[in-house]
Amino acid sequence: MSVHIDLLQSQIRQASRRLRGFTCDERGIVAVEWVAIAGAALIGGILVVWFLTNSLNTPASSIGGNLSDCETWASANSASISGCQ
Repeated sequence: MSVHIDLLQSQIRQASRRLRGFTCDERGIVAVEWVAIAGAALIGGILVVWFLTNSLNTPASSIGGNLSDCETWASANSASISGCQ
């Protein structure tokens, strides 16, 4: 049992050294910067989609209503769409 604990402690120490080395190394800083940039781009994309979805809801409903009115007009007037506006 003691051998397993010693092995585990050794692996934890190695992982700790690697992590410290990664955070102090320039490659680690660059990796963190790229993760931050990717996260910002993802959040920006979500915000753009949310904004467009919410701002286009009213015009889309209006267009749908106009099309429905035109369909009703056409069915009542022998498929003529001349009265649709």
